[in-house]
Amino acid sequence: MTHTKDLPTPANPGPFGHAQRKNFLFPEGYTQFNHGSFGTFPKSVQDAMIEWHQRAERNPDLWMRRDLYSSLKQLRTDLGDFLNCSADELALVTNTTQGANTIIRSLDFQPGDRILQFSTGYVSVDKTVEYVCDTLDDVKIVQVPVTYPISDEDLLKKVEETVEAHRQLKDGSRIRLAIVDWISSVPSILHPVHKLVDYLQGEGILVFVDGAHSIGQVPVDLTALHPDFYITNAHKWLFSVRGSAVLYVAKRHQAKIHPTSITGDYKKGFDAEFAWSGTQDYSSLMSISDALKFRKQYGEDAIINYTHRLAVEGGAAIAKILGTNTLTPDDHQVANMVNIRLPIHDFDHPTLKENPNYIMDLMFDKFNVFTPAFKHDGKWWTRVSAQIYLELSDFVRLGNIWKEVCDDLNALVLTNSRQ
Repeated sequence: MTHTKDLPTPANPGPFGHAQRKNFLFPEGYTQFNHGSFGTFPKSVQDAMIEWHQRAERNPDLWMRRDLYSSLKQLRTDLGDFLNCSADELALVTNTTQGANTIIRSLDFQPGDRILQFSTGYVSVDKTVEYVCDTLDDVKIVQVPVTYPISDEDLLKKVEETVEAHRQLKDGSRIRLAIVDWISSVPSILHPVHKLVDYLQGEGILVFVDGAHSIGQVPVDLTALHPDFYITNAHKWLFSVRGSAVLYVAKRHQAKIHPTSITGDYKKGFDAEFAWSGTQDYSSLMSISDALKFRKQYGEDAIINYTHRLAVEGGAAIAKILGTNTLTPDDHQVANMVNIRLPIHDFDHPTLKENPNYIMDLMFDKFNVFTPAFKHDGKWWTRVSAQIYLELSDFVRLGNIWKEVCDDLNALVLTNSRQ
């Protein structure tokens, strides 16, 4: 049971760091370092979500037939203020995968159309593009090969070179849509998204910004960014309950964009089609409004500055313990997630090859923590998330855990080689 005195208030917000743990649901002894995959939410947001759920149960018809629509409209208005865009350009969906499918599968691709994407794009988005190309005649992928570290200038140059190389084919095809990560997943890199949008739109290409990790990590101003399409998970970094995301579609494109589930509101307009996606529990979506209230007590700048600084300093601390480095020498390419090289000597370690879950299980069962390990550019890395309930000491502890894990893995290979 959550007590009001335990929650932050505008008059007594409480500091960031370990003092924030009381506002979340973590059990004693567990430290959450992987906010980037599934997010988490404060107790106050959970309480509010339960109240939204109970409101529906007290009178399902009143909620579903009347109150839901006005509540969703108010939420979209609040989000429009937060994201600096018109509420009429926003729709609520359950996650970015659904949002990506909504956009990519709504567009009327014609033979000769091409879809540009980065080689480091999110797998579910990549597979959605692959599906579209598999099911339509002569619709193909144009890939921008990306290896990190890379400067913003060189990344933009790679995109320009890829577009120009395609133009030189002179085969009658055109790049119709470009998918650009604001913050990529693995590795986690903050991209020069404004410059990318400006350049690609200047080439006559529609731009879909995959901002799954953006809202809550970086300031988002959609009027300034002016993408054609944009999607973000509110449950990753904004502190809403899982199953809540925000889709932006510029008004000029709304007539051709439809939800993945077609309902009786088909052809009744963008607002009507996306307001009702069938009978479901809408409390997760409505929790976005309470996440915004929680964050307002501190201010976006305060949250973003704390978590960014902690990611940079914490990443450096872990790298020092491991005797390695972070992936991004430029701090401005880091938001709240930092990639640190793991000193695993054997890239194709036999233990990890035989059991891909070996590290994950060890982190869960022995250390009660988790950060994802992944391969990039011939090396092993881990992605660590910074959040308002963490401090630098947590990163130091995690660095020592990873050192023990890596030392044991390296010793295992050495022992096997001597047998």
